[in-house]
Amino acid sequence: MSKEQITAAIDDSWRDFKSALEPLTTEEMTVPGASGEWSVKDLMGHISSWETALTRSLLAGGVAAPPGSDPTADAFNDREVARKSTFSVARIVTELDAAHRALRLALNDAPDSLFESDTSMRERIDRDTALHYYEHAAEIRSWAQKRRATS
Repeated sequence: MSKEQITAAIDDSWRDFKSALEPLTTEEMTVPGASGEWSVKDLMGHISSWETALTRSLLAGGVAAPPGSDPTADAFNDREVARKSTFSVARIVTELDAAHRALRLALNDAPDSLFESDTSMRERIDRDTALHYYEHAAEIRSWAQKRRATS
């Protein structure tokens, strides 16, 4: 796949993720359980943290190591969700949209070589964008459907 095809797939999955958020109220976004104990607000903060880390890696020339100083994704996730726990939904949405705009700019400016298949950076791009958005969009839709069915 070319860089253009990859970024088009990222855009498609981003639209899918955002469409999963559209029917939710601000109050619903704060209810735990959308993904384990996480709320939709936590998921949005989680995605923006991974996007920010990926943007930094792209701007650094394609460093594919895990973000932050923690050796595991779980530690990064725990730290970021805790750090953003007091943020309002509005702040999280603003941060999410800003992180995604910055990521798209970084992807556009990144050299084509970072998009070559079977590389650690390409794997990270896929995992931290399109695959990530689809995973959490599906969780949000399933959670929202179950909530509405029991209401």
